[in-house]
Amino acid sequence: VQERPFTMLKRDYQLRTGNDRFEGFAVDLIAEVARRLDFRYQLYLVHDGKFGSKMEGIGNEWNGIIGELLAGNATMSVAPLSINSDREEVVDFTKPFMTRYISVLLRIPRRETSYFEFLNPLSPIVWICTLGAFLMVSVVLYGLERIGAKAKHPAKISMRESFWFIFGSLLQGNTDASPSTVPGRILTSAWWFFALILISSYTANLAAFLTVKKINTPIKSVTDLAQQTKIKYGTVADSGVMSFFRNTKIEHFAKMWAQMSEIEPDSMVKGTNEGYAKVKEQDYAFFWDTTVNRYKTITDCDVMEIGPPFDPKGFGIGVPPGATYREELSMAILKLSDTGKLHELENK
Repeated sequence: VQERPFTMLKRDYQLRTGNDRFEGFAVDLIAEVARRLDFRYQLYLVHDGKFGSKMEGIGNEWNGIIGELLAGNATMSVAPLSINSDREEVVDFTKPFMTRYISVLLRIPRRETSYFEFLNPLSPIVWICTLGAFLMVSVVLYGLERIGAKAKHPAKISMRESFWFIFGSLLQGNTDASPSTVPGRILTSAWWFFALILISSYTANLAAFLTVKKINTPIKSVTDLAQQTKIKYGTVADSGVMSFFRNTKIEHFAKMWAQMSEIEPDSMVKGTNEGYAKVKEQDYAFFWDTTVNRYKTITDCDVMEIGPPFDPKGFGIGVPPGATYREELSMAILKLSDTGKLHELENK
């Protein structure tokens, strides 16, 4: 099954043949196991692209990778195939080569931009009060200058100059006219102090707005997702994640399963590519393996992962029931883990 970063087709896969067409963690893992146990293998993709679940109404028939193992078409699986009770009943698994959890993938809320973004550091009420203070102080300053000036010495500041002086003082600029009376200068000093506090607050808030990108998302956990109806959610049909939701007894997960399976059955997708496409294009949350979701957030800056992760399960190599080589595969995986080779393949 194609699943980044486990199994992927190379960019020039059409020019290649055989196992050389594939790359990824699972491909590197089976290559290392085959090198240690000295056997040959041939990789192929399952025709339905599914991991494997029991098909309803068709007896004990299984689809996907599990179906291929039961039909004898494959001798082992090389994929992020989670080990659960249903699958363990029909096929055998090696020791886990990786532990997986389930997390939620969401689109990062789009932050709206505006030409009036510079107004955001202060609230509308503050801007209105500042405008009112500017008008009032300008008028009062002109009145004080008129009253304080003697008849033979008319006021040096006209109404227009008074407005310009107060405006310039607010922006820390210089003007030609200035108050000449004591009351006018006292009022100007008070206005300067007010302007100092206002400009300092505006500068600090503006720097925060420019350097910190605020992401306000209504969904911060899986519980938040269960308590709302605006954002739809789902997972891949016939997958291990779907089996968890179908069989769980945890209240909010059971509620989410009822929402996905009965109320909004179209929220289930056929594959991970379809799920990620719905996350990008719609208000949709996608439940999937943490390893794959985390890889997606690294390669795509428009999506984010919501936790905390839940339902820990192991990824194992599946083999037909009763396969005699299962123990050898398990020992090879354990040796890869003990020597740190598995960790090296994960970070490759």
